[in-house]
Amino acid sequence: MNYLYLSLLTTLMTSSAQAQQISLSSDDQTHLSVTFYAQDLGLIQDSRTLGPLSNEDQVIVKDVSQQMDPSSLQIQGAGKITAQSLNKSVINYQSLMHSYIGKELILVKDNGANGGEIRQKVKLLNLSANTVIVGINNAIESIPLHSDVWRFVFPKKPDNLLLQPSLTFNSEGKTGTNNIKLSYLSKGIAWQMDYVLELNKNRDKLQLKGLASLFNNTGITFRDASIKLLAGHISQPQQRPPIEADSNMKMMLSANKLSVTPQSTGDLKLYKLPHKTTLHSGQQMQVPLLQGDSVNALASYRYQFHVTPYIDNSQIKTNPSSYLTFINTSSSGLGMPLPAGQARVFSPDQSGDLQFIGASFLPQSAVNEKIELTTGKAFDLSISQRQSSHQKTFNGAVIGIALNINNSAADDKTLDLSSSFSHDWEIISSTYPTTDKSGAAASWSIKLPGNSATIFNLQVRLKTKN
Repeated sequence: MNYLYLSLLTTLMTSSAQAQQISLSSDDQTHLSVTFYAQDLGLIQDSRTLGPLSNEDQVIVKDVSQQMDPSSLQIQGAGKITAQSLNKSVINYQSLMHSYIGKELILVKDNGANGGEIRQKVKLLNLSANTVIVGINNAIESIPLHSDVWRFVFPKKPDNLLLQPSLTFNSEGKTGTNNIKLSYLSKGIAWQMDYVLELNKNRDKLQLKGLASLFNNTGITFRDASIKLLAGHISQPQQRPPIEADSNMKMMLSANKLSVTPQSTGDLKLYKLPHKTTLHSGQQMQVPLLQGDSVNALASYRYQFHVTPYIDNSQIKTNPSSYLTFINTSSSGLGMPLPAGQARVFSPDQSGDLQFIGASFLPQSAVNEKIELTTGKAFDLSISQRQSSHQKTFNGAVIGIALNINNSAADDKTLDLSSSFSHDWEIISSTYPTTDKSGAAASWSIKLPGNSATIFNLQVRLKTKN
């Protein structure tokens, strides 16, 4: 019996002695891949070298995202996982205050003009909102949590608070040394697309440059990481406000043509950056992603008006909107999926210097789609609109519309007009032939020579009764 007891005790002591905590830091990383989503979400795949494990060992993984979703964590190559947890109790002012409730700490007060300071040991009894309750000299005092006069000194760091979040796990063990892979979703990661469009002097060709802005607010550095960008919208259990840009921006722009070929991933498009990248926490980086050098484009002007059967004595004076149109095909100079993003348009002045002429949102565009961007209002084109006639009929009214159109520019321009009607309609007469009639609208395309003016007259019958 004694022999069995001693044998069991020896076995337990040996097992306990063999159990150890194994720490893995970013220095143990062998590969890092980060997939950026446009919705404050990223997928981190982190490989690290790990030696043999017993079923008693605990592995502590440092340098993991502070915004990790623990429910998404997968650990591969470390044996069968028996327990895993994310330790997020990071040291900060609030966590220190909560850790010292019921304990002594030092209250320090600056001694004003006399210099020096006054120190007093107090017992932290409670805190709520912006008030701290302390016990001092058998009395109870309330002190502002944030004060320019008082401050608290904590004797030591509580054992339960970490300098950075860490991941711990246990497994049934493994033999040999190999790379384990951690895969998890994290907030604090996002990207957005920005386009720069350079329109040529003739306004019929443009150069398109797509720049991807990467955001890292995870609290860790992505060092020599393989970066992938996923374009499209995905469903998430919860939505948070979009991540804000940090003032710390790093530019990685290249003068060389760069066109990353996207891959289809489900209903999304995946763009992989050609080179490994280092992105520090709190940093914004901009990298070139797409480029089209000679894209066929059409610069046009548009104006839409509405016709009703009622008397209208008002007169409208306005300028038509400027539009830039191009088709996402290889024959037009593109032919690649375009992620959604802000597009800024530049055009050369008479000296050849590029000037900013407007911006618009470029929606997500698949191959073969038509893209239309509004860039502002025309300066040299003006329109004065009025109701020129109104005549009641037995079943409605006949309405006359007059548009005085003036082109004060030296070059010819094309104005696309469209009219919508509030009731069943029929065009009686029009100065220019219609280019399209559909539903409750009609449209016209008018060529305007330089330094010219024209009057567009429209007469339409609107039926208000069946």
